[in-house]
Amino acid sequence: MTGGLSYQLWRLSEAGEPVVMLGRQYGAEEEAAFERLIQLGILVHRGREASWAVCDDCDCGADERAIVWDGDVATAKCAGDRRRDERLPADDVRSFNVVLSAFMEGVAEAMGLGRPDQIAPGLWSLGMLADGRIIVAAPTRIGIRQPGLVGAIRLAHKEGTVILVGPELPTLMRGNLAEQNIHHVQPIHALLPPVGDLPLALDVARLPDGRAGRYELVLTAATQTVRLDDREASIRAKPFQLLRALADAHRDGRPVVHPSVLHALLFSANTSPDAVRKLANELRGQLREHFGDTPRVAGLITTNNTLGYSIACPPLSVLVK
Repeated sequence: MTGGLSYQLWRLSEAGEPVVMLGRQYGAEEEAAFERLIQLGILVHRGREASWAVCDDCDCGADERAIVWDGDVATAKCAGDRRRDERLPADDVRSFNVVLSAFMEGVAEAMGLGRPDQIAPGLWSLGMLADGRIIVAAPTRIGIRQPGLVGAIRLAHKEGTVILVGPELPTLMRGNLAEQNIHHVQPIHALLPPVGDLPLALDVARLPDGRAGRYELVLTAATQTVRLDDREASIRAKPFQLLRALADAHRDGRPVVHPSVLHALLFSANTSPDAVRKLANELRGQLREHFGDTPRVAGLITTNNTLGYSIACPPLSVLVK
């Protein structure tokens, strides 16, 4: 299925409770993940379906077809012509309720945030990321558009950058929320790729950071351009690759990168391990050349002999584009 099981759960939830998953809405490669959702209590078996859609070209006037069960075999009965009776595939008539509270718990746990708090009907505070961003989820349309949304969020979190995950909102409403440091993102724009066991977690790197126009360090990959505070310059390819690797890790909440990781990323296996140290020194030289020999520039790339290299900027103040 497009977007994977995680996307299907968010998509189905938009219409509100009861949230029903009818039929097989996932690919064969996600069978294990589907069973895991049942184990977690996110999906709960419903009773047998009693009705089905009418035939596409039927003029009997019925709104639906009754389902008749013979053991585990389901047949949709046509009211106008018994020859049109249709035996339904088992996967098509298997249905589940999506338990929103369990779904939100699954997302929070997958992100390492602990147990979420329901702060209003249809509104969950999932927790705080290491960089200080607060994740709030409103999986239903009625939840994200409820009166008093901002008040409910700010009652739970009086200050701080809030990332609100939920269905599409009008541009004006998104702008009004952003003015109050609440930044909306649709789930489809924040999900991890549908690979692995059960990727319920949101992709931290794709979430808004609430700092548009207020970055200390900006890297533009297409031109190998670096902007530090209000100055901009292009640096050589290899030092830029190192700075890019450190910036990506900084954005992902992993500010310190071990030399062995950088070596594997930037050099061939037979290159001396000392190549990372030499490249870091070259990067520092490039930064001094273009941005001046100041304490700020000199301390931008920090070294910890046991842990690795990092960028000395506050969380969410580095952007790669």
